[in-house]
Amino acid sequence: MFCKYNITPLDARTWVIEEKTPASQSLCYLLCGEDAALLVDTGMPFGNIKKVANKLTDLPVTAVNTHAHVDHIGSNFRFDDICYHEDDREMFALHTDPAYIGGELAGYALPQKAAKPFAPFIKLLLTPKDAGNYRYVRDGHVFHLGGRDVEVVHTPGHTPGCICLLDREARMLFTGDSLCEWGILLDLKGCCAPETYLASVRRVKELSPAFDRILPGHHGWPVDKSYTDEFEACAAGILDGSAETVRDGKRKFAKYGKVVIALP
Repeated sequence: MFCKYNITPLDARTWVIEEKTPASQSLCYLLCGEDAALLVDTGMPFGNIKKVANKLTDLPVTAVNTHAHVDHIGSNFRFDDICYHEDDREMFALHTDPAYIGGELAGYALPQKAAKPFAPFIKLLLTPKDAGNYRYVRDGHVFHLGGRDVEVVHTPGHTPGCICLLDREARMLFTGDSLCEWGILLDLKGCCAPETYLASVRRVKELSPAFDRILPGHHGWPVDKSYTDEFEACAAGILDGSAETVRDGKRKFAKYGKVVIALP
């Protein structure tokens, strides 16, 4: 199967939807209230994540993108109500540009049998529903799902419009790529400077009394709260020159403890 979804309940109203393809591994999350549901990221366009969500709930589903990279917006076209932060407008345009996405696909170095099925999905990806179906969200916006509120926290770094989503009652923070178990990439086109990311990490740390679990966009989950200390130390070390740096192929990484930050 080209795309596989592994579904794990976090509680009676929240599910992890892990998407596995030859090109990527992504973690999406379905959050249900009494009146509506929120899908955090839509993954790649290979499978039908809307069908997965519809099997878990019959509530109307709003899709919210933690940022506008292709592996987080790829199945947006399947939904009628989609939100992302307005500061990622340029990133969204870039990641729905066929020339750029084609280059990204080549960067995955997929085997031919894996790359071939991607081609028809490019057209779907590049013709997302518009005409009012997309909405911008800003810092502090609250999704009212009915007995469940989910708050937008702007955390620029990986992209200018990166957001986390905080569910204070469930004590969960959904971080997209802003805080992953492995590390963060600040070396992609359009990424912010390390000092911007450091400010975002410190903001997350300030909110840490409000959550117990960090649910990231990739790799292992949940992420321990101690990772915020390590990301802060790593980013601060980049700025003051004390960070250990290593190279892996063409990439340069700053390293601290369990995390790395890829540098331009």
